Amino acid sequence: MTEPKYYQFYDLHMKNGKVLSYAEEYGIPAEKGIVGEFKRGKKRFLEYEDLFHGYTIPFDQISFIVATEVQKGI
Repeated sequence: MTEPKYYQFYDLHMKNGKVLSYAEEYGIPAEKGIVGEFKRGKKRFLEYEDLFHGYTIPFDQISFIVATEVQKGI
């Protein structure tokens, strides 16, 4: 039996007032995750997919990021 995966969820607060949800694997080093990328400011875009769509979000449109919860993957 394989180990269950856990995911860290974040709320991305955009400059236009919208709040987007984002998740990444829990336990990766902070500097390799979204918070590290946001702080470094070297990448221009956050690209991710859910079950139905692909998204490209300009990092310069994110005001701040809030870590919300950790959930076990299905």
